[in-house]
Amino acid sequence: MLEDVIEGRAFPREQPIDCPLCGRHHDPRPIAARFGMIASVAYCDDCALGYQTPRPSEEASAAYMNSRWRSSDQYVTDNEAKRREAERQVDLVGDADTLLDFGSGSGIFVRACFDHGITAVGVEQSKSAIDRARQLYGVELIPDLPEVEVDMVTMWDVVEHLRDPVRTLREIRLRLKPGGRVLIETGNYESWQRSFAGDKWGLYLLDHHFYFTPASLRRLTELAGFGSFRLLDASHRKPSMRPWAYDRNPLKFVHAWNEYRKAMSRWPAHGDIGVMVAEVR
Repeated sequence: MLEDVIEGRAFPREQPIDCPLCGRHHDPRPIAARFGMIASVAYCDDCALGYQTPRPSEEASAAYMNSRWRSSDQYVTDNEAKRREAERQVDLVGDADTLLDFGSGSGIFVRACFDHGITAVGVEQSKSAIDRARQLYGVELIPDLPEVEVDMVTMWDVVEHLRDPVRTLREIRLRLKPGGRVLIETGNYESWQRSFAGDKWGLYLLDHHFYFTPASLRRLTELAGFGSFRLLDASHRKPSMRPWAYDRNPLKFVHAWNEYRKAMSRWPAHGDIGVMVAEVR
């Protein structure tokens, strides 16, 4: 039996699932994920969706996220790169005056919204992250969806963490004013970056339950009741032109460009998008 060991405590995996979009069974394979964890990933060719099965228990997921947010690495600390990212995200919000940020993490995006005059509410379930938001940015996050109506809901790197994303998106849709929008950011499984990295892809994480493509993300939002889906024309990236950029290994340089060409041949509209942002209505 697969177990997740977090801060010395073992959490057995006892929740095998089938593809949540079509219900078909697919055999998983173990992948050594970051931070010493294991991802058990199956892939549905029909739905173009990767998913973990058996997946971590709810207790394991909570323990993992609290542990990560208590750590001191760059992912959870205040730094200039994260501030620039929050400013980029605010630019994507456009003319929304009221906003609900679901899965706020450290609260840096909510802080950026405040600084730009946007009325924002941040939702975050990790107690450690809520504490970090208060300490770093003076932002008070709440653990549950509030009964509000807003112009926009943002979900930055959140949908892949959800155990039941269809149900959550249905609840989020009820918080939108007429004409309101949702922005969903998540990694793109159909990218040259993923195929180039292979099993070392940085988005293979214990608490990433799903690995989306544009097609499977669109299907997910349709099941949740949204009628409009648009992949934003953002985050396009080519491999580096510098041969020494890949550990000074010319073979890695060649491999990166080969994977880029294959991805763009197969998925010309999004093969160069490592992290995609979709707008749904």
